[in-house]
Amino acid sequence: MPQIPAEQDLRATLLRGPGICVLTGGQTGVDTAAASAALSASLPVHLVFPLGFRQEDGPITPARRRALRGAVLHELASREFRHRTRTCVSLSDAVILIDPAGGDGCLETQRAARDLGRPLLTLAGKRGREPGSGPADPDEVATWIERAQARVLMVAGCRGSLLAAAGCHRLAADQAAVVAAAARRRHDQLTG
Repeated sequence: MPQIPAEQDLRATLLRGPGICVLTGGQTGVDTAAASAALSASLPVHLVFPLGFRQEDGPITPARRRALRGAVLHELASREFRHRTRTCVSLSDAVILIDPAGGDGCLETQRAARDLGRPLLTLAGKRGREPGSGPADPDEVATWIERAQARVLMVAGCRGSLLAAAGCHRLAADQAAVVAAAARRRHDQLTG
């Protein structure tokens, strides 16, 4: 896989198609669930990885690559997850954060969205007890995406090991499916 071109070139690539594309950071957990859900909704999907196509447990495996068939995988020159997160937020028009288990990566995504002025919608509050912790409403998510005027929608959240420890894999996958359905509706509006 080639390394990504300059950020401007990647942004142009993400905007090349009509409608909306989904962008994730390629991590296990929410990033992968969001990419899979978006692929199932027939949306364009791009994943941006740290150098080495790094995930929390090492380089992406051949089986994981096959599961993401149809997505475009990009590799950064930096091995740092923080740099990958900031790059993804910078490339996006809006960010949806699926955060049922908390974690440093989710906090980093929130900071980057705030610092870079990207609209942020958080779904699935920590431990399922905070506002937004219930199932997302697809109409509300679709309306939020439309208001944000997103063409490049970043979907981020907890890594796989954190979801497993909190018992939140199913909630995260359900939220990712709702986001993909809402993004599909917006894509259809844009492509008319």
